[in-house]
Amino acid sequence: MTVTAAATALPLSAAKAQPISAQGTHNWMSRFPGATLLRNLTIPGTHDSGARFGSVWHQCQGMTITQQLNAGIRFLDIRCRAIDGVFAIHHGNAFQNAMFGNVLSECWDFLKANPGETVLMRVKQEYSEESDAVFGAIFEKYYQDWKAILRVGNGLPPLGTARGKVVILGDNGGIRGVRYGDSSLFDIQDDWNALGATKSDLIKNHLRKARNQPGKLFINYVSSAAWNGTPSGHASSLNHVLNGVLTGEAASWRALGAIMMDYPENKPDLIQNIINRN
Repeated sequence: MTVTAAATALPLSAAKAQPISAQGTHNWMSRFPGATLLRNLTIPGTHDSGARFGSVWHQCQGMTITQQLNAGIRFLDIRCRAIDGVFAIHHGNAFQNAMFGNVLSECWDFLKANPGETVLMRVKQEYSEESDAVFGAIFEKYYQDWKAILRVGNGLPPLGTARGKVVILGDNGGIRGVRYGDSSLFDIQDDWNALGATKSDLIKNHLRKARNQPGKLFINYVSSAAWNGTPSGHASSLNHVLNGVLTGEAASWRALGAIMMDYPENKPDLIQNIINRN
C-alpha cells in the first residue's frame, strides 16, 4: 500500500454511523465528579477496536468507532501500521480501510458533542517493525495536528482533567505520555490464547482481583484468538460468561477497570451492565 505523507485520514466511504440506541450510553461519564479517578471506574472497552475487515480471523468488531463511542465504549485499542510516514489501521496483515486520522476525527466529533466524556486509547504498532524512534516521530506529527484533544501527560489524570480528551496510552517506547503496561498504574489480563474454561476463569478472577486489590487501573481482555474458534465465536461465549458474572456475583461490585471485548453489541445490555458497575 502506497500512502502519501499528507494522507493522515481517508475519506469515509459512507455517511457517519448513527448512534446505537441505548439509554444514556453516549454521556454516561458526565454524571461523575471531576475528581473521580479513572482507576475507580468500570469502563467498557473494545479489543482491536478498528478491526472490522478482512477474514473472519481478522474481524473483531461489528461497530464503527463512532458507534462504539455512542454505545458507551470509552477504551479503544488502536493498532497502527507505520508506512510511508503515516499510520494505517491494521489487524495483522489486514488493512482496515482507515487511517489513524480517521480514528482521531471520529473521537473529535464525539467529544465535541459530549464534552463530559473521555476516551482512553492504547496505541500499538501492528504489522510493521519500525524502531520506537521512528514510530514516535510519526505519532508526533499526528499530535501536532490533533493536540487540542490528545492528552499525552504522565500518569492517569482524574476525570475532570481528562474530559474532552483522548488519553493516549502508548504501547510503544517512542510515544510520550502514559506508558501502557506500566505495572505501577495497570494490572492487565490479556491471555489471548487461552481456551474456553481457562479463559473464563481468567476473566472472572481478574474481576475479583480488581474488587479485592484496588489501587490500579485493571484491564481485563474478554477477547480470545485461541486456535479452536474465530474472534466472533469466542466473543459469543465469553461475553455471555461476562454478562452472567456482572449480573450475578459482581452485581454490587464497583471500580472493576476497563473490560475489553469483541462484538459487545451482540450480547444485549452487556455494555449497559458494565456501566452499571459504577
